[in-house]
Amino acid sequence: MINLLRIAAASFAASIMVTGVVVAEPQRFELERGDGSTIHWSLDMPENGRPKGVIVLAQGSGCLSTEHNANLRLIRSVFPVFAALTVEKYGVKPGDNPTADHEDCSAEFRQHHTMTQRVEDYLAVLSRLRTEAWWNGGLVLAGGSEGGDVIARLSAPAEADATILISTGGGKTFGEMVRQSIMDEMERHKVPEENRPPVDQIFEQARANPTGTEIWAGSSFRFWADAIDHRIVDSMLQADTDFLLVQGGRDTSTPVEMARIVADRFSEAGRCNLTYWEFPGLDHGMADAVGTSRMSEVLVLAASWAEQRLASDAVSCVRP
Repeated sequence: MINLLRIAAASFAASIMVTGVVVAEPQRFELERGDGSTIHWSLDMPENGRPKGVIVLAQGSGCLSTEHNANLRLIRSVFPVFAALTVEKYGVKPGDNPTADHEDCSAEFRQHHTMTQRVEDYLAVLSRLRTEAWWNGGLVLAGGSEGGDVIARLSAPAEADATILISTGGGKTFGEMVRQSIMDEMERHKVPEENRPPVDQIFEQARANPTGTEIWAGSSFRFWADAIDHRIVDSMLQADTDFLLVQGGRDTSTPVEMARIVADRFSEAGRCNLTYWEFPGLDHGMADAVGTSRMSEVLVLAASWAEQRLASDAVSCVRP
């Protein structure tokens, strides 16, 4: 049975407060990739007491360092008793803060950044962390948009206990979702057909040149070739992880029907490890119709959901 819930934004905000718990300064670490390049990663430990587990905080698109990512700080604030792991993308160094974080990226980022690479980097770091005596094995993954796609792929090989995906959609391939988002935007602004971007043509060029560094819509052909034919729900169905999928009904970047398809696929497969929350009044960034961010409130609810899953110490369901 899938847990489905539609929540009005105003109905939960008044009763939720983000609690402040002291955490130590994040520690920076390095790990070498097989090609000799460096994985930069950070670990933020609770200042007092043994961590309840590890939470992986996966950033969205662009080349901004995790150290400057406000959404990751928000997620970390509602998981104060966990050790928080962040991993920089290939070609991003700690502290990088470009003025335009989709355009002013390094050559290394353009040449190597893909979602597959991110999954490999997370797995390498997690393998290193599993040797630590303080880790009880509990693992939560959290991310949105591109970060949601990454942690969906990561869930099965990392054997995550719980995964939180925000504004991720997932019911169609990444390329189909991008195409629909762009074309919906063109329709809203009544852009003539002849002036619309040649999305399908660009994707074909990327498939034909999967290591290309040419840039389209802020990402390289290498990135697009790796991403466009991947469907998030397929990765989710390969895992026994408990999933929480959070979607805003006003999201124009990831249309709400994409998330509903995920719920339908889980139901058709007889799976019971998906909880789906739909907030009709919220957008891609969890802001309401007047522009007020509800992200903190949503994250508090998500943290409570995750802690319940870890506390139950039981697999919610298995694949048929």
